[in-house]
Amino acid sequence: MVNSYIIRVARTDEDGSFVLGEVTPSGSKPLNVKFVATEGEEPYVVKLRHDKIGELRASSSACTAEEWESILKALLLGAEPVEGIEAGAEANVGKSITITIRRKVAGINQRLGSLTLNHKADEAIQLFDWCGAAALQREKFQETATKAKSQTSSLEASIAELRSQLDELTTSKRTTETEMLEKFCILLNEKKVKIREQQRLLSTAQVDPSKLDAARASQAARSTPATERKPAPSRRAKRKASEDASGGSSSSDSDDGFDKPAASKPSLKAASDKMDIDQTESENEPPRGARSANASKDSPESEDRETTDEDGTETASEPDEEPAPPPPPPKARQQKKPEPAKGRAVAAAGASKGGKGKDVVIHPRRPVRRAKAATPPPAEASETESDDEL
Repeated sequence: MVNSYIIRVARTDEDGSFVLGEVTPSGSKPLNVKFVATEGEEPYVVKLRHDKIGELRASSSACTAEEWESILKALLLGAEPVEGIEAGAEANVGKSITITIRRKVAGINQRLGSLTLNHKADEAIQLFDWCGAAALQREKFQETATKAKSQTSSLEASIAELRSQLDELTTSKRTTETEMLEKFCILLNEKKVKIREQQRLLSTAQVDPSKLDAARASQAARSTPATERKPAPSRRAKRKASEDASGGSSSSDSDDGFDKPAASKPSLKAASDKMDIDQTESENEPPRGARSANASKDSPESEDRETTDEDGTETASEPDEEPAPPPPPPKARQQKKPEPAKGRAVAAAGASKGGKGKDVVIHPRRPVRRAKAATPPPAEASETESDDEL
């Protein structure tokens, strides 16, 4: 059996009256229906097609096609009602019934469309069937209402439970905050009491002034950096003169000592000039401590010169072809008797080898040491002895 929908539309031309009708689906589409209505005396009939519902809409209507379709479904098929929509019927007995659909906006009724049912005298009105359909429709609505009510009750119960849980959490939160604040206040008061006790002890404590001064002095000594001992000025003038004298005659004298004995006079002159410079600077020579500091600072140069002196000493120990006359000895260094050339060479070699660990400065004497003589120069002997004393 096809389900039918019973509708009731109030009449606008007569107070308290209404139009009763039955809507029966007649096709696959929702609005393919047959609508039969009566004002209580005559039957009126109209057939609707879903494709032609747009013709029922008023030309001045502001609603769209989708809105118009939803409005007709709510009116005829019992779908969800649209807010602000009203329907009123006007009956022209024996001719037609017109159902007008309006929208009420801010107290103003706006006409959206209308349905016209024409009179059809041979159409049978089955009031018993209409009552049965109305009762069935009522039962469906009751079931739907009951389900909605049960769902509403369950939702209200869950809401009440959630509210109770929220209240419990809020209460526990407040309790926890209160306990934490109390504990914090207790802890803060204890800290304040301890601080006051320490301040009282510090104010009543007696400190020995001597110990306090000693502590301050030790702290100042640790904070003040230790003064560094400044070394004495280096003897750069003497080293420069020695380097000039040795650099100008070393290579030529080494050749002259073996191959060209006739060219030894310039080297003797340079040696005598160098000894004069040494004699002049020995008078202005700084103390032995300053010389030790200078010797330690210039250790690379002294090692180089000592190595050169060893080579020169070994060369002087070898026999030469022709002896060279000794230069005039300086007065300041004539202290002891001269030594033989071989003993002097050994002493100079020992002094140069041991001088690396001691503060000994040995100046090069290449021109004089290469000359082989029966009696060595007293200047060289005195210098070697002075080096041995150091």
